[in-house]
Amino acid sequence: MKGTPELQQAVKIVDPAPYFRYLEERFGIPPSTFDGYVLVQPGRKKVYIVTADHRPPARPRPRTVGLPFLRIYLKFPKLSTAAAQQFGHAATRNVIDVDAAQAEAFLTRRDFRARPEQLTLCTGRGYVLVRYQGHTLGVGFLIPDEEGGCVESMLPKSWARDPDSFSLTAS
Repeated sequence: MKGTPELQQAVKIVDPAPYFRYLEERFGIPPSTFDGYVLVQPGRKKVYIVTADHRPPARPRPRTVGLPFLRIYLKFPKLSTAAAQQFGHAATRNVIDVDAAQAEAFLTRRDFRARPEQLTLCTGRGYVLVRYQGHTLGVGFLIPDEEGGCVESMLPKSWARDPDSFSLTAS
């Protein structure tokens, strides 16, 4: 899909194939997950995803539209937290299912240890999707070692919970 004429007028629509190929290779997310969407690139650093039938206003001209999707200026593209939460359900690779204590650490932007049995869907060092009770929380960075691995929380600071007042494990 190429998007509506209004969308084509407002923003630069980009070929999604290389980005969807990366997501399929890294996370096992099939390109069909994104049927009905187009990717737009308002600048050099990010790609956004928006429904193909979106009709932005002509005036004022939008700076961008859609959901932040991928940061593309890094060595490896990084899926945004919002996109991970929206589309992470379709991932079959590089996913770590965490327990409550690990989810709490992730949501408070603290690193946590992953056990070897939690890494069976992981292919090695790099970005992973962190899930808790079937819900994708966001993106982490896995550094594997002999005892499993360390996962760095990539949750945006503005989304993080206060570790002094947040608990999933308190009764």
